[in-house]
Amino acid sequence: MPDNQTNKQPRLWTNIFIRVGIVTALAGVCRQMYMSAFPQYLADQGFSATQMGLIASGYTIVAMITRILSGNLVDKKGRRSMLILGLFLFGLPIVGFLFANHMPMGAMAMGLIILFRMSQGIGSSLTSISTGTMAPDVLHPARMKEGIGYYGLFNNLATAVGPAMGIGMLLAGESDKYFIFSLSMIVLALPVAFSLNYEKKQPKAEPAPEEKAPAVDTSNMTLLQKLSATLIYKKALPAAAIFALVSFSTTSVSNFVSPYATEMGISVVGRFFTVQAFAMILARMSSGKIANKLGNFRTLQLGIGIDMLAFVTLALMKNDTMLYAAAILRGLGGGINMPILNVLAVQTASRENRGKATSTYYAAFDVGSGIGAAVWGVVADMFGRPGAMVPGYRMVYAGAAVFYLITMGAAYLLIGRKEKEA
Repeated sequence: MPDNQTNKQPRLWTNIFIRVGIVTALAGVCRQMYMSAFPQYLADQGFSATQMGLIASGYTIVAMITRILSGNLVDKKGRRSMLILGLFLFGLPIVGFLFANHMPMGAMAMGLIILFRMSQGIGSSLTSISTGTMAPDVLHPARMKEGIGYYGLFNNLATAVGPAMGIGMLLAGESDKYFIFSLSMIVLALPVAFSLNYEKKQPKAEPAPEEKAPAVDTSNMTLLQKLSATLIYKKALPAAAIFALVSFSTTSVSNFVSPYATEMGISVVGRFFTVQAFAMILARMSSGKIANKLGNFRTLQLGIGIDMLAFVTLALMKNDTMLYAAAILRGLGGGINMPILNVLAVQTASRENRGKATSTYYAAFDVGSGIGAAVWGVVADMFGRPGAMVPGYRMVYAGAAVFYLITMGAAYLLIGRKEKEA
C-alpha cells in the first residue's frame, strides 16, 4: 500500500509566507500611490512633463543604485533589518510632503520634493528587495514557481488599490488625505515587519552545488570588476536585461497616463490601474501553465505582443472604453511576462545569493524606468505644448509600442535562442 505522505505536497500558504505577503501589500499600496498618483499631484501644482520626468528619474536612479547595493546588504545584514529600515526611509518623507504641500511651489519646494523622493527611492528598494528575498526563503523548493506567482499577487492587489485611491483623492482636491492615508500603510506594515524573525529560527542553508564555484582571483581585477562580482548575480542578467527593456516602455504608463487621460476629460483614470491590476492577477494565475505549455520564450513573446497592443490603444485613445481596453491588455501582458522573468532571475540562486539575484533583477527595472521616465517626458514636451499635451502623450505611447520590437529581439537573443538550443 503506497505511503500517502509521499504524495503530499508541502504547504504553500504558511503563516510566515502570509505575513511576508501582508507587508508586501501594505508597502506596495503606499509605493503605488506615489508611482502612479504622485505625477498627478505634480501636474496639479503646475509642473511640466519634463520636470515630472526628471523627478521620476531622480527617484528611480537612486532606487537603482540602492537596489544594486541592497542585495548584498540583505544577504549580509539580514532581511528583516533592511525591511524595517526601508519602511522608515519611505515613510518619513511623507511627513515632509505634508509640510511642503502648504508651501509655495517655488525652487525650495521643488528641491524638497526631489530630496524626499530620493529618500523614498532608497526606502522602496530596501523594502522590495527584502520582501522579494523573503518570499523564496520561506517557500518550499518544490513549490517555488507556483509560490513566486502567488507572491506577485500581493503586489498586484497593491496596484489595484493604491493608484485608484491616490488619484481619486488628488482629483477630489484632498492632497492632505492622500499623504495621511499613504503614511498609515507604512505604520500598519511596521509591526508585521518586526514579526518576521524567521532568519534566527532557520539554520543557515548550504549553497547549492552549482553555487560552489572555485574561489576567483580578484588581484588583477579592476575596481568595477570587483564591484560587479560582489553586487551582481550574473545568472540573473538575461532576465534582468529583458525586464529593463520592458520597464523602459511601461514607465510611460505609471508616469503619464493620469495627466494624459485627465486632459482628455476622462474622469475614470483612477480605475485604469485597478482594471490593469485585476487583469494582471488573472494572467499571473495562469502564466505558469502557459509557460509549461509554450516554453519561456514563447510566453514572453505572447506577453510582449499583448503589451504592444496596450500601447497602441493608448496612443489612439479617445474615450474611457479605450482606456479600459488598454488597462486590460497592459495587465494581461505584464501578468504573463513578469512571473516568468522573476523565476528565471532567481531560480538558480542559493539562499546566500538570493538577495543579490533579486537586487540584480529589480535594479534592471530601475534602469529602464529611470531612463524611460526622462526620455518619455522630453518626448511629451517636444510634441505637445502647455495646455495641449495630448499630442505629446500620444507620441509617447506610439514610441513605447515601437520600442517593444527591440525588446522582442533581445528576448530572442538572450532567452529564446538558448531555449531553442537546449
